[in-house]
Amino acid sequence: MRISGLLLCAAASMLATAALAQSSGGTMSMSKSNNGGGAMTMNAQGGVGIFSKQDMAMMIVDRDKATMGMTDEQKAAARKEEMAKDGAETPDQRMARKQRYDAEWAKLTPVEQSAALDKLDAQMKARAAAMSMQPAK
Repeated sequence: MRISGLLLCAAASMLATAALAQSSGGTMSMSKSNNGGGAMTMNAQGGVGIFSKQDMAMMIVDRDKATMGMTDEQKAAARKEEMAKDGAETPDQRMARKQRYDAEWAKLTPVEQSAALDKLDAQMKARAAAMSMQPAK
């Protein structure tokens, strides 16, 4: 399969498996395209949009802290609320969130950073596996 097809599958997978993302603690952010719809764009750092892979791992760390002790239903509701909030962000708000993630990432120990990246990698592999199980259209 061509690289562009893989990226498209990965992006579709990220959108289609929000429940899986919640259970493993991940998040994805959407950027607005010219036609007003959400479009996921991979960046050179392996992240999505303006967010680096480290920023995406920091999203997992933040969500884990915020949803600690919640039931699966509460986590799903929190995830839905987060997605709505992220989708309504202005470019300035999105940049401020990226800068906050960058600052928080710098405060993590190397062990914590490694654990967060491992969790992100596992989540991405699970999404890719889920996409490979879906029939081609």
